[in-house]
Amino acid sequence: MNGMKTLALKTILFTAMSLLFVLPAISQKGIEDGSKYGKGQDSINCIKNLSLYREFFKHNNYKDAIQPWRQVFGECPAASERMYVSGITMYRKSIESSSSQERKEQLIDTMLLIYDRRIEYFGGGGKKGNILGRKGIDLLRYRRSDIEAVNEAYGYLKSSIEMEKNKSRDAVMITFISASITLNQKGKIDDGQVIEDYFMATEIIDKLFDKSSRWKRAKASIDDNMLKSGILTCDALNGYYEPQFEANKTDTEFLQKVIKFYDASGCDRADLYVSASEQMYRIDPGPESAHQLGILFIAKSDFNKAATYLQMAVAGEGIDDETRAEWYYELTVVTLANKDYCGAITWAREAIVRKPDYGKACMALGGAMIA
Repeated sequence: MNGMKTLALKTILFTAMSLLFVLPAISQKGIEDGSKYGKGQDSINCIKNLSLYREFFKHNNYKDAIQPWRQVFGECPAASERMYVSGITMYRKSIESSSSQERKEQLIDTMLLIYDRRIEYFGGGGKKGNILGRKGIDLLRYRRSDIEAVNEAYGYLKSSIEMEKNKSRDAVMITFISASITLNQKGKIDDGQVIEDYFMATEIIDKLFDKSSRWKRAKASIDDNMLKSGILTCDALNGYYEPQFEANKTDTEFLQKVIKFYDASGCDRADLYVSASEQMYRIDPGPESAHQLGILFIAKSDFNKAATYLQMAVAGEGIDDETRAEWYYELTVVTLANKDYCGAITWAREAIVRKPDYGKACMALGGAMIA
């Protein structure tokens, strides 16, 4: 280790002596004039400390790296973005090895300052969202028991996702939902806000789902947390969406969202789910959606409506004979339930025309004829 130190110091001394011949006599720190290294002797000091900390850091010698790192951080903060990443690594190590809670809190405060300074000097070019996400995760890592810190971290994570969108990290998504659930359990936010947070995260994840297995794991983790929380209930969905429905019932994106999340939550018997599905059919009619509505009303034992939508489905275009025969059979069964035996005979025959060996349709036809 001493040999390594000596070599590093010789290299830095040579660099510093060389710079004496080319740098102006005026000395000024980078933090004072906004430059990368500063001017004069201060620029020499900055470069020397930057090189020194990097050499020690490269060999995981954080004890000797931290002092020159602090000099760079305090005097020439624009010198290197990588310096901030190194700082977080060293401070995490110090936090986790400290036996004093008071000292830990001081180190955590400094770590958060490192993130703030990084945003100040290197947060442009779309980088701020990524840095905020990392800050939020670290804040929760060390202060999860402090609800005000959780609330603060939640704000960073939400801002990160709003900025990053499809570039968001899976860890940010998972931690964001975890923070949201914690705040709800402590009475800081209501169920509706957690559901909104969940939808915001999962909409992004759904777009990335097939790109990497890590997104599948992220979705599974988030869904598991939501189910365990008991927040994603039919009543909670109703409380969130019912006040919005009338004003948004012509918005297909809104309707698709309602249908999707009621489906995912097992709430596909809810009145609002039915209303959204019917409204979606009015805006964008088609045989598949008509058939889905027919099956939905069968499940709700509303056979008149089921028959109406199934008739629309079988009349649609672009359906193969196998599928159309099955739909005619379903229509036969519904019509029998409505005690319309003549209608049932008609629909059963239509099914058999398209699939002559359709045993169930033949049996239904026989039942209708003797009823």
